Amino acid sequence: MLTGIWNSVAGYVIIEIKGKGLERFLNLAVHSGIEIWRVRRTGVATVTARVSVEGFYALRTLVRGQNVHVRILEKRGFIMRLSRLRFRKVLLYGWAIVLALLVAASRRIWFIEVEGCDTVREAEVLAALDTMEVRIGSRRNAVPTSQLGGELMASDPRIAWAGARLDGVTLRVSLQEAEAIPQLPSGGQKTPVSIYAAKDGVITSITVYDGKAKVHVGDAVLAGQELITGVLRSDETHTLLTQARGEVMATVLYRFQATVGPTITKPVETGETRICARIGLFGWEFLSNGFAAEDAWENAREEPTAKYALTNCFLPFTAERIRLYELAEREASATQDELAQAALRKAERVMSETLPENARILSKESETVWLEDGALQASILVTTEENIGEIKEIKEPHGEQD
Repeated sequence: MLTGIWNSVAGYVIIEIKGKGLERFLNLAVHSGIEIWRVRRTGVATVTARVSVEGFYALRTLVRGQNVHVRILEKRGFIMRLSRLRFRKVLLYGWAIVLALLVAASRRIWFIEVEGCDTVREAEVLAALDTMEVRIGSRRNAVPTSQLGGELMASDPRIAWAGARLDGVTLRVSLQEAEAIPQLPSGGQKTPVSIYAAKDGVITSITVYDGKAKVHVGDAVLAGQELITGVLRSDETHTLLTQARGEVMATVLYRFQATVGPTITKPVETGETRICARIGLFGWEFLSNGFAAEDAWENAREEPTAKYALTNCFLPFTAERIRLYELAEREASATQDELAQAALRKAERVMSETLPENARILSKESETVWLEDGALQASILVTTEENIGEIKEIKEPHGEQD
Protein backbone atom coordinates (compact mmCIF):
# COMPACT_ATOMS: atom_id res chain seq x y z
CA MET A 1 0.00 0.00 0.00
CA LEU A 2 2.84 2.38 0.91
CA THR A 3 4.53 1.55 -2.40
CA GLY A 4 1.36 2.50 -4.28
CA ILE A 5 1.10 5.81 -2.40
CA TRP A 6 4.76 6.59 -3.13
CA ASN A 7 4.32 5.84 -6.83
CA SER A 8 1.25 8.12 -6.93
CA VAL A 9 3.36 10.94 -5.53
CA ALA A 10 6.71 10.31 -7.26
CA GLY A 11 5.02 9.38 -10.54
CA TYR A 12 4.76 6.35 -12.84
CA VAL A 13 4.08 5.66 -16.51
CA ILE A 14 1.67 3.36 -18.33
CA ILE A 15 3.56 1.60 -21.10
CA GLU A 16 2.72 -0.64 -24.04
CA ILE A 17 5.06 -3.56 -24.82
CA LYS A 18 4.75 -5.04 -28.28
CA GLY A 19 6.66 -7.89 -29.90
CA LYS A 20 7.12 -11.67 -30.19
CA GLY A 21 9.30 -12.11 -27.10
CA LEU A 22 6.92 -10.64 -24.52
CA GLU A 23 7.11 -13.41 -21.93
CA ARG A 24 10.91 -13.62 -22.07
CA PHE A 25 11.23 -9.83 -21.79
CA LEU A 26 8.87 -9.61 -18.79
CA ASN A 27 10.67 -12.42 -16.94
CA LEU A 28 13.98 -10.68 -17.62
CA ALA A 29 12.58 -7.39 -16.20
CA VAL A 30 11.34 -9.09 -13.02
CA HIS A 31 14.67 -10.88 -12.45
CA SER A 32 16.46 -7.57 -12.95
CA GLY A 33 14.53 -6.09 -9.98
CA ILE A 34 12.40 -3.70 -12.03
CA GLU A 35 9.04 -3.02 -10.36
CA ILE A 36 6.29 -3.63 -12.90
CA TRP A 37 2.58 -4.14 -12.15
CA ARG A 38 -0.86 -4.39 -13.68
CA VAL A 39 0.35 -6.34 -16.69
CA ARG A 40 -2.61 -6.88 -19.02
CA ARG A 41 -2.67 -8.47 -22.44
CA THR A 42 -4.41 -6.30 -25.03
CA GLY A 43 -3.54 -8.33 -28.13
CA VAL A 44 -1.80 -11.43 -29.39
CA ALA A 45 1.61 -9.75 -29.12
CA THR A 46 0.75 -6.69 -27.03
CA VAL A 47 0.50 -5.99 -23.29
CA THR A 48 0.13 -2.89 -21.15
CA ALA A 49 1.77 -2.39 -17.77
CA ARG A 50 2.66 0.20 -15.20
CA VAL A 51 6.20 0.94 -14.16
CA SER A 52 7.94 3.57 -12.04
CA VAL A 53 9.99 6.31 -13.65
CA GLU A 54 13.25 4.68 -12.57
CA GLY A 55 11.97 1.33 -13.79
CA PHE A 56 11.13 2.75 -17.21
CA TYR A 57 14.67 4.02 -17.71
CA ALA A 58 16.00 0.58 -16.64
CA LEU A 59 13.74 -1.12 -19.21
CA ARG A 60 15.34 0.89 -21.99
CA THR A 61 18.63 -0.97 -21.42
CA LEU A 62 16.85 -4.35 -21.48
CA VAL A 63 15.08 -3.65 -24.76
CA ARG A 64 18.36 -3.88 -26.66
CA GLY A 65 18.72 -7.30 -28.21
CA GLN A 66 15.09 -8.23 -27.46
CA ASN A 67 12.43 -8.58 -30.12
CA VAL A 68 10.06 -6.08 -28.39
CA HIS A 69 9.18 -2.41 -28.60
CA VAL A 70 8.21 -0.24 -25.58
CA ARG A 71 6.32 3.06 -25.78
CA ILE A 72 4.69 5.36 -23.20
CA LEU A 73 0.90 5.59 -23.24
CA GLU A 74 0.35 7.93 -20.27
CA LYS A 75 2.28 9.67 -17.47
CA ARG A 76 0.70 9.89 -14.01
CA GLY A 77 1.57 11.16 -10.52
CA PHE A 78 2.00 14.45 -8.69
CA ILE A 79 5.60 14.99 -9.78
CA MET A 80 4.58 14.36 -13.37
CA ARG A 81 1.92 17.06 -13.19
CA LEU A 82 4.41 19.52 -11.76
CA SER A 83 6.91 18.70 -14.49
CA ARG A 84 4.33 19.74 -17.11
CA LEU A 85 4.19 23.19 -15.52
CA ARG A 86 7.85 23.90 -16.26
CA PHE A 87 6.75 25.05 -19.70
CA ARG A 88 3.94 27.18 -18.21
CA LYS A 89 5.97 29.52 -16.06
CA VAL A 90 3.26 32.21 -15.85
CA LEU A 91 0.79 29.77 -14.30
CA LEU A 92 3.43 28.43 -11.94
CA TYR A 93 4.42 31.92 -10.85
CA GLY A 94 0.74 32.82 -10.44
CA TRP A 95 0.14 29.92 -8.05
CA ALA A 96 3.28 30.86 -6.15
CA ILE A 97 2.02 34.43 -5.75
CA VAL A 98 -1.42 33.23 -4.64
CA LEU A 99 0.18 30.92 -2.07
CA ALA A 100 2.36 33.75 -0.78
CA LEU A 101 -0.66 36.07 -0.51
CA LEU A 102 -2.64 33.44 1.40
CA VAL A 103 0.22 32.95 3.85
CA ALA A 104 0.54 36.72 4.32
CA ALA A 105 -3.25 37.17 4.73
CA SER A 106 -3.43 34.42 7.36
CA ARG A 107 -1.20 36.53 9.61
CA ARG A 108 -3.73 39.36 9.83
CA ILE A 109 -7.21 39.88 11.28
CA TRP A 110 -9.97 40.14 8.67
CA PHE A 111 -13.10 39.67 10.80
CA ILE A 112 -14.12 40.99 14.24
CA GLU A 113 -17.15 39.41 15.95
CA VAL A 114 -18.65 40.87 19.14
CA GLU A 115 -20.93 38.78 21.39
CA GLY A 116 -23.02 39.78 24.40
CA CYS A 117 -24.04 43.28 23.32
CA ASP A 118 -27.30 44.60 24.71
CA THR A 119 -27.00 48.06 26.19
CA VAL A 120 -23.52 48.51 24.76
CA ARG A 121 -23.70 48.73 20.97
CA GLU A 122 -21.36 46.74 18.75
CA ALA A 123 -20.27 49.93 16.99
CA GLU A 124 -19.11 51.34 20.34
CA VAL A 125 -16.99 48.25 21.01
CA LEU A 126 -15.44 48.43 17.53
CA ALA A 127 -14.68 52.11 18.07
CA ALA A 128 -12.99 51.30 21.40
CA LEU A 129 -10.91 48.60 19.70
CA ASP A 130 -9.95 51.08 16.99
CA THR A 131 -8.52 53.45 19.60
CA MET A 132 -6.40 50.50 20.78
CA GLU A 133 -5.17 50.09 17.16
CA VAL A 134 -7.05 46.81 16.84
CA ARG A 135 -8.95 46.82 13.57
CA ILE A 136 -9.49 44.79 10.40
CA GLY A 137 -6.10 44.29 8.77
CA SER A 138 -4.12 44.37 12.02
CA ARG A 139 -1.34 41.80 12.41
CA ARG A 140 -2.32 38.84 14.58
CA ASN A 141 0.90 38.87 16.61
CA ALA A 142 0.40 42.59 17.37
CA VAL A 143 -2.99 42.07 19.05
CA PRO A 144 -2.61 41.50 22.82
CA THR A 145 -5.71 39.37 23.38
CA SER A 146 -4.84 38.87 27.07
CA GLN A 147 -5.01 42.65 27.64
CA LEU A 148 -7.96 43.58 25.43
CA GLY A 149 -10.55 42.48 27.99
CA GLY A 150 -9.18 44.73 30.73
CA GLU A 151 -8.84 47.70 28.38
CA LEU A 152 -12.44 47.30 27.18
CA MET A 153 -13.72 47.16 30.78
CA ALA A 154 -11.74 50.32 31.57
CA SER A 155 -13.13 52.10 28.49
CA ASP A 156 -16.82 51.61 29.37
CA PRO A 157 -18.29 51.22 32.90
CA ARG A 158 -21.24 49.31 31.44
CA ILE A 159 -18.93 46.38 30.65
CA ALA A 160 -18.53 44.12 33.68
CA TRP A 161 -16.31 41.55 31.94
CA ALA A 162 -14.71 41.24 28.53
CA GLY A 163 -12.49 38.70 26.85
CA ALA A 164 -10.91 38.26 23.41
CA ARG A 165 -9.47 35.34 21.49
CA LEU A 166 -8.13 34.72 17.99
CA ASP A 167 -9.80 32.08 15.85
CA GLY A 168 -7.87 31.94 12.60
CA VAL A 169 -8.31 35.32 10.93
CA THR A 170 -11.26 36.19 13.19
CA LEU A 171 -11.03 38.12 16.46
CA ARG A 172 -13.88 37.07 18.76
CA VAL A 173 -14.77 39.52 21.56
CA SER A 174 -17.17 38.41 24.33
CA LEU A 175 -18.84 40.84 26.74
CA GLN A 176 -20.87 40.63 29.90
CA GLU A 177 -22.64 43.84 30.73
CA ALA A 178 -22.90 45.20 34.25
CA GLU A 179 -26.29 45.12 35.93
CA ALA A 180 -27.94 48.51 36.18
CA ILE A 181 -27.75 50.09 39.63
CA PRO A 182 -31.15 51.34 40.82
CA GLN A 183 -31.67 55.07 40.31
CA LEU A 184 -32.09 57.28 43.33
CA PRO A 185 -35.06 59.61 43.82
CA SER A 186 -34.83 63.13 42.50
CA GLY A 187 -34.59 64.65 45.97
CA GLY A 188 -30.82 65.16 45.61
CA GLN A 189 -27.69 63.09 45.90
CA LYS A 190 -27.56 63.37 49.68
CA THR A 191 -31.12 62.24 50.36
CA PRO A 192 -30.97 59.09 52.54
CA VAL A 193 -33.14 56.28 51.22
CA SER A 194 -34.04 52.67 51.97
CA ILE A 195 -35.38 49.95 49.67
CA TYR A 196 -38.76 48.37 50.47
CA ALA A 197 -40.74 45.51 48.94
CA ALA A 198 -43.16 46.72 46.30
CA LYS A 199 -45.10 43.43 46.46
CA ASP A 200 -45.25 40.10 48.26
CA GLY A 201 -42.70 37.46 47.27
CA VAL A 202 -39.98 35.00 48.24
CA ILE A 203 -36.40 36.30 47.98
CA THR A 204 -34.23 34.45 45.44
CA SER A 205 -31.19 36.77 45.43
CA ILE A 206 -30.11 40.04 46.99
CA THR A 207 -27.28 42.32 45.86
CA VAL A 208 -26.35 45.29 48.05
CA TYR A 209 -24.35 48.18 46.64
CA ASP A 210 -24.86 50.55 49.58
CA GLY A 211 -26.68 50.05 52.89
CA LYS A 212 -27.41 46.91 54.90
CA ALA A 213 -29.58 43.93 53.94
CA LYS A 214 -32.52 43.27 56.22
CA VAL A 215 -33.62 40.00 54.58
CA HIS A 216 -31.97 36.84 53.29
CA VAL A 217 -32.44 34.47 50.36
CA GLY A 218 -35.46 32.25 50.99
CA ASP A 219 -37.30 34.76 53.18
CA ALA A 220 -40.96 35.47 52.44
CA VAL A 221 -41.60 39.22 52.46
CA LEU A 222 -44.73 41.36 52.36
CA ALA A 223 -45.34 44.53 50.41
CA GLY A 224 -43.92 47.52 52.30
CA GLN A 225 -41.34 45.48 54.23
CA GLU A 226 -37.84 47.00 54.43
CA LEU A 227 -35.34 45.01 52.36
CA ILE A 228 -32.17 47.14 52.32
CA THR A 229 -31.91 49.88 54.91
CA GLY A 230 -30.09 53.15 54.57
CA VAL A 231 -29.66 53.44 58.36
CA LEU A 232 -26.13 52.24 59.01
CA ARG A 233 -25.99 53.17 62.70
CA SER A 234 -28.48 54.78 65.04
CA ASP A 235 -28.51 55.49 68.77
CA GLU A 236 -29.98 58.14 71.05
CA THR A 237 -27.61 60.87 69.95
CA HIS A 238 -26.11 60.01 66.59
CA THR A 239 -27.41 58.52 63.32
CA LEU A 240 -25.44 57.50 60.21
CA LEU A 241 -27.61 57.40 57.09
CA THR A 242 -26.78 56.60 53.47
CA GLN A 243 -28.47 56.02 50.16
CA ALA A 244 -29.37 52.36 50.03
CA ARG A 245 -28.79 50.84 46.62
CA GLY A 246 -29.21 47.29 45.50
CA GLU A 247 -31.29 44.68 43.69
CA VAL A 248 -33.65 42.26 45.37
CA MET A 249 -34.95 39.46 43.15
CA ALA A 250 -37.96 37.45 44.30
CA THR A 251 -40.52 35.00 43.01
CA VAL A 252 -43.95 36.60 42.82
CA LEU A 253 -47.29 34.82 42.34
CA TYR A 254 -49.99 36.47 40.22
CA ARG A 255 -53.59 35.47 39.53
CA PHE A 256 -55.38 37.05 36.58
CA GLN A 257 -59.12 36.46 36.17
CA ALA A 258 -61.65 37.26 33.49
CA THR A 259 -65.33 36.36 33.11
CA VAL A 260 -67.34 36.08 29.88
CA GLY A 261 -70.75 34.79 28.95
CA PRO A 262 -73.24 33.38 28.88
CA THR A 263 -73.29 35.19 25.51
CA ILE A 264 -70.38 36.69 23.63
CA THR A 265 -69.92 39.04 20.71
CA LYS A 266 -69.00 37.05 17.64
CA PRO A 267 -69.53 37.12 13.85
CA VAL A 268 -73.08 35.98 13.04
CA GLU A 269 -74.66 35.49 9.62
CA THR A 270 -77.19 38.24 8.82
CA GLY A 271 -79.04 36.29 6.13
CA GLU A 272 -77.68 38.41 3.27
CA THR A 273 -75.90 36.48 0.53
CA ARG A 274 -74.04 37.36 -2.65
CA ILE A 275 -72.85 35.34 -5.67
CA CYS A 276 -69.25 35.94 -6.75
CA ALA A 277 -66.79 34.46 -9.24
CA ARG A 278 -63.05 33.92 -9.09
CA ILE A 279 -60.59 32.84 -11.84
CA GLY A 280 -57.08 31.62 -11.12
CA LEU A 281 -54.04 30.76 -13.23
CA PHE A 282 -51.12 28.62 -12.03
CA GLY A 283 -52.72 28.71 -8.57
CA TRP A 284 -52.82 32.53 -8.45
CA GLU A 285 -56.02 34.56 -8.47
CA PHE A 286 -55.91 37.12 -11.28
CA LEU A 287 -59.60 37.94 -11.84
CA SER A 288 -62.58 38.19 -9.47
CA ASN A 289 -66.08 39.63 -9.63
CA GLY A 290 -68.64 40.44 -6.93
CA PHE A 291 -66.26 40.66 -3.97
CA ALA A 292 -66.91 43.95 -2.16
CA ALA A 293 -64.68 45.79 0.29
CA GLU A 294 -67.43 46.76 2.76
CA ASP A 295 -66.72 45.84 6.38
CA ALA A 296 -69.76 43.59 6.55
CA TRP A 297 -68.45 41.47 3.66
CA GLU A 298 -64.72 41.64 4.44
CA ASN A 299 -64.79 38.49 6.60
CA ALA A 300 -67.80 36.89 4.95
CA ARG A 301 -68.08 33.12 4.96
CA GLU A 302 -67.41 31.59 1.55
CA GLU A 303 -69.22 28.54 0.21
CA PRO A 304 -68.16 27.25 -3.25
CA THR A 305 -71.14 26.28 -5.37
CA ALA A 306 -69.34 25.29 -8.57
CA LYS A 307 -65.73 24.79 -9.61
CA TYR A 308 -64.16 24.19 -13.03
CA ALA A 309 -60.52 23.27 -13.46
CA LEU A 310 -58.31 22.59 -16.47
CA THR A 311 -55.08 21.12 -15.16
CA ASN A 312 -53.82 19.17 -18.18
CA CYS A 313 -53.50 22.09 -20.57
CA PHE A 314 -50.49 24.34 -21.21
CA LEU A 315 -52.02 27.14 -19.14
CA PRO A 316 -53.86 25.47 -16.22
CA PHE A 317 -56.56 27.65 -14.74
CA THR A 318 -59.51 27.31 -12.37
CA ALA A 319 -62.88 29.04 -12.27
CA GLU A 320 -65.07 29.12 -9.15
CA ARG A 321 -68.58 30.24 -8.41
CA ILE A 322 -68.87 31.24 -4.73
CA ARG A 323 -71.73 32.24 -2.45
CA LEU A 324 -70.83 34.78 0.26
CA TYR A 325 -72.70 34.92 3.56
CA GLU A 326 -72.56 38.34 5.24
CA LEU A 327 -71.29 38.35 8.84
CA ALA A 328 -71.86 40.96 11.56
CA GLU A 329 -70.60 41.23 15.16
CA ARG A 330 -73.56 40.52 17.46
CA GLU A 331 -74.31 39.15 20.90
CA ALA A 332 -75.06 35.46 20.53
CA SER A 333 -74.99 32.25 22.49
CA ALA A 334 -71.67 30.46 22.46
CA THR A 335 -70.37 26.95 22.79
CA GLN A 336 -68.22 25.86 25.70
CA ASP A 337 -65.06 26.04 23.58
CA GLU A 338 -65.90 29.54 22.37
CA LEU A 339 -66.54 30.77 25.91
CA ALA A 340 -63.30 29.19 27.19
CA GLN A 341 -61.22 30.73 24.39
CA ALA A 342 -62.80 34.16 24.87
CA ALA A 343 -62.26 34.09 28.64
CA LEU A 344 -58.64 33.00 28.32
CA ARG A 345 -57.94 35.70 25.70
CA LYS A 346 -59.39 38.32 28.04
CA ALA A 347 -57.31 37.05 30.98
CA GLU A 348 -54.19 37.07 28.76
CA ARG A 349 -54.82 40.74 27.93
CA VAL A 350 -55.07 41.57 31.63
CA MET A 351 -51.83 39.67 32.28
CA SER A 352 -49.90 41.45 29.50
CA GLU A 353 -51.05 44.84 30.82
CA THR A 354 -50.14 44.04 34.45
CA LEU A 355 -46.85 42.12 34.40
CA PRO A 356 -43.70 44.29 34.62
CA GLU A 357 -41.50 44.31 31.55
CA ASN A 358 -38.50 42.99 33.49
CA ALA A 359 -40.42 40.05 34.99
CA ARG A 360 -39.23 36.60 33.93
CA ILE A 361 -42.06 34.06 33.77
CA LEU A 362 -41.13 30.85 35.59
CA SER A 363 -44.45 29.00 35.29
CA LYS A 364 -47.91 29.58 33.90
CA GLU A 365 -51.12 27.61 34.46
CA SER A 366 -54.74 28.23 33.50
CA GLU A 367 -58.09 26.94 34.72
CA THR A 368 -61.77 27.61 33.98
CA VAL A 369 -64.81 27.53 36.27
CA TRP A 370 -68.48 27.61 35.26
CA LEU A 371 -70.63 30.08 37.20
CA GLU A 372 -74.29 29.66 38.15
CA ASP A 373 -75.54 32.16 35.56
CA GLY A 374 -73.93 30.20 32.71
CA ALA A 375 -70.89 32.45 32.44
CA LEU A 376 -67.36 31.12 32.47
CA GLN A 377 -64.49 32.44 34.59
CA ALA A 378 -60.90 31.87 33.43
CA SER A 379 -57.92 32.17 35.79
CA ILE A 380 -54.25 32.32 34.86
CA LEU A 381 -51.71 31.60 37.60
CA VAL A 382 -48.26 33.02 36.82
CA THR A 383 -45.06 32.73 38.84
CA THR A 384 -42.40 35.28 37.94
CA GLU A 385 -38.95 36.29 39.11
CA GLU A 386 -38.46 40.05 39.24
CA ASN A 387 -36.86 42.91 41.11
CA ILE A 388 -39.34 43.92 43.83
CA GLY A 389 -37.21 46.69 45.34
CA GLU A 390 -38.82 50.12 45.69
CA ILE A 391 -36.77 53.17 46.77
CA LYS A 392 -38.24 55.45 49.43
CA GLU A 393 -36.77 58.36 51.35
CA ILE A 394 -35.99 57.97 55.04
CA LYS A 395 -38.22 60.53 56.75
CA GLU A 396 -38.36 59.27 60.33
CA PRO A 397 -36.11 61.11 62.82
CA HIS A 398 -33.06 59.13 63.94
CA GLY A 399 -31.35 61.67 66.16
CA GLU A 400 -28.49 63.88 65.05
CA GLN A 401 -26.91 62.67 61.82
CA ASP A 402 -23.16 62.15 61.56
